[in-house]
Amino acid sequence: MDDDVREELRLLRARAYGPHADIADDATAVARLRELEDLERQDRLPPAPRVPLTSAGSRAALVAPDDDEDGDDEDEDGDDGERDRPALVGSKRRLWIWAASLAVVAALASAATAASLTVVPVTAAAGAPQVDTLVPAPDAAVPPVFGQRTGAERAYENYYGVAAFTGRAPTDATDNRNPCLYLLDADEVGADDTRGFRGNFVYGGCGAGVFPATVQFVVADGMPDAFVQRFPIGTSMQFVFDGENVGVFSDRG
Repeated sequence: MDDDVREELRLLRARAYGPHADIADDATAVARLRELEDLERQDRLPPAPRVPLTSAGSRAALVAPDDDEDGDDEDEDGDDGERDRPALVGSKRRLWIWAASLAVVAALASAATAASLTVVPVTAAAGAPQVDTLVPAPDAAVPPVFGQRTGAERAYENYYGVAAFTGRAPTDATDNRNPCLYLLDADEVGADDTRGFRGNFVYGGCGAGVFPATVQFVVADGMPDAFVQRFPIGTSMQFVFDGENVGVFSDRG
């Protein structure tokens, strides 16, 4: 296998066994993956050993060493045709060793394939389209409820009565801080200039490592009227923070 084919195999395996597996619905890609995995297994097989041709002078070395003296006498007394017959003991032994090695490699390859296929692909995304993007609003103030400032806080433009805020917050017992996203009622945020907040809903979610901060919910009673007009009750919503902007996804477009 050349480097291009190995890279193609790596990408297909990522689509089949990776966290964002999506190969299940692509029959062509599944067939190609199987073809390349079979090709890779064939590449792993050791080449068949070449049995050297023996000359008449070296044939005697291939004769079994446990022949008794009577047998030697008989060989000496026999005709030249019997003595010149090629001995097969050495070549047969090498053939069996080679066959056994092929069986071992095939078994190991089959076990590795079976182990990898036990990972059932799970689709990480529902396929809902992105319908909007929220960008930071420089003039919007971050409410006091978020506590001490770290400089990473951002406020976003009012989105149909929903106020979005992002910042970094501790999410475990250590000092590690991860990006978090919060959705609040825009009409109630900081209305009384206190560190609390009011409203019919509060949604929040934090990221972890490579996974982004995400908030998802189903639209229900209590959401702002403008939001319900844009996204009727029962709509599945998802807000994803990419480190700068907030993407809005909806199953109803």
